[in-house]
Amino acid sequence: MSWILKGIVAIGLILYPFLVGYSLANGQYIWVSFLLIVFGVIRLLSKGNTLLWPLTGFAILCGGLSLILKDHAWLKLYPVFMSVGALIIFATTLIKPPSMIERFARLAEPDLPPEGVIWTKKVTIVWCGFFVVNAVIALVTVLFTSTKIWVLYNGFISYLLMGVLLLGEYFLRKRQQRLHQMQKMN
Repeated sequence: MSWILKGIVAIGLILYPFLVGYSLANGQYIWVSFLLIVFGVIRLLSKGNTLLWPLTGFAILCGGLSLILKDHAWLKLYPVFMSVGALIIFATTLIKPPSMIERFARLAEPDLPPEGVIWTKKVTIVWCGFFVVNAVIALVTVLFTSTKIWVLYNGFISYLLMGVLLLGEYFLRKRQQRLHQMQKMN
């Protein structure tokens, strides 16, 4: 898939909660259903990483069920399924190493030391926990809150929490690396 098309799909998925909120406020959720299916099919046909297929399948499933059942709740469930899909992907890499975070780490540091492998596995476990909690909260916003609260959590707060987790892990990792360097010197 070209980088332009990948960028469009990525931006569309990031803006997804706002698109759903806007479409529901205006009674026009059908076009968001089509958009979700199109993004999913594009991703499926791109011959990308098969590890991402659960996310792609959930996109097509939610968009399709929304159209077939004429029920916008399936669109609001998509962030729940995204967290569950991410959990499946990250947990799978714990069973079939390297862990997801180790894969990311090796992009920057191909010769990751053994303590780095241990660290990245622990971080992958933390991310699995995050995805469980995020899926539960996203489901609560679907079942028990207004569309405005749903958009606020799924379009802003959940991304903010991911950013805090990423940043917190980065600072802890740098601290851990410094401690390890000091131990090597002694």
